Parts: sequence; C-alpha cells; structure tokens
Amino acid sequence: MPVDSLVSGPTLTHRSQLLERLIDFEIEAGAEFIVEMHPEGYALSEEWDWLPKSAREPESGIILINAEVKPAAPQPRMALLPPFPIETATESNSFDDLRGFISEPRTLGIILLRLGHFAVGIAEDGTLVTTKTGSRYVKGQHRKGGQSSNRFRRNREKWIRELFDQAGEIASSRFREYPGRIDHVVLGGDRVVLGQFLKRVRLPDDLPERVLPNRLPVDRPGRAALDSAVHDAWSFRVFEPVSG
Repeated sequence: MPVDSLVSGPTLTHRSQLLERLIDFEIEAGAEFIVEMHPEGYALSEEWDWLPKSAREPESGIILINAEVKPAAPQPRMALLPPFPIETATESNSFDDLRGFISEPRTLGIILLRLGHFAVGIAEDGTLVTTKTGSRYVKGQHRKGGQSSNRFRRNREKWIRELFDQAGEIASSRFREYPGRIDHVVLGGDRVVLGQFLKRVRLPDDLPERVLPNRLPVDRPGRAALDSAVHDAWSFRVFEPVSG
C-alpha cells in the first residue's frame, strides 16, 4: 500500500484549533504522550515512515506526538510542520513546551505579490496593525511576432520591474517605520514571481534572513487576502496516521 494512503493530511490547522486539540489529548483516558520538537535537519525514525516525502525535510523543523498506552509501545499520533522555525530540540511527557511554542507572541511582516497587484501588512500576534495595497499594470499576453513581440517583451519586463520596485519601496518603508521588532517576513503569491522579487528588492536591516520558507497561496493580493494570509501564517500543517 502506498505510504500516502496511510496518512491523513496535511490539514492546515490554525493555532487556536491546535491548542484545543492538545486539551483533547491531555484528557484522553489511559494515554500518556511523548512530545518531540526538532529543528530543521532531524532524521525521522522508521515508525514515521508513513509520512509523505513532503513532510520529511521541513525547513522549519517538525513536531512529533507519540501516544503511550501501556503495555504497548508508543504509537505515532500526529506530526506537525510549524509555520515558524524550531530553534531548540526538546522532548517531554507534557505539552507545555509545545503549547508555549504555539502561543509565543510574534510579529510578522507580510508581502503578497502577483503580477499586477501587491499587498503589504504587519501583523502582531495574529492581528493586522498595518496594511497597504496597490497595483501596477502588467499585460499578460502578446500574440504578434517580430519587432512588435520584442517591444512588448521589453515593455512587460519594465512593467514588472516597476511593480517590484513599488511593492518593495512600500514594504521597506512600512517595515522600517515599525516601532517594534519584526520577527519574520512571510510571502504569498506566485513562487516564481516572489523569487524574482527577492532578487531585485532589498529589504531593510536583516529582514531577508528572516523570510520564512513557506509561500502562502494567494489569488489576488488585497485587504481580504491579507486577512487570509494572517490566518494561514499562524497555522500548522498536520499529518495523522489512518487506522485500519
């Protein structure tokens, strides 16, 4: 049977829902739990072979929850890919360290970008405190060939550069003016476009080193997309084994 058929997930689970799930674990009759938190680079043991390949080399680390119902050996119950990097490895028979990690206050700078539109925000512990949206015309297709096609390509490259510069200037300005510390920067939109954007734009201070690896899905950057991005930015990817 393929490994992927033995696993449920990933399910994007907001931190508030995850905290409630931990309470369910704690009151589960007859079970004790082993909670492991591992930074990037941890090698999974064979009892976690049911996890899909996409969960095996997470850039922000992994959280493993085993249930121990004596006299049986511990059984994998849940694997979590966190939205924020795990800095220190821990192993515990309680959920205190995990609960502290989930609940730790963080401030995020957010940049959402697709060709034609951008949105910038700052969120403090899950609440937007600064937003700015904008657009720059970028025509998507040109059917004619020859000189006309080359001229269109040059114009399109110019429009994209102008969009990147506009979005980058606003993001840098808002992030630089923020009176507190921005812990991480989260990006959303098309991966290729975001990669080009990061190559052209220089964010202030050491923020480029704090860009999170996950890219949030965004159809059209704007205020509604910022609200959705905040929810997703504080969500964990959850994998659970399927019994039977």
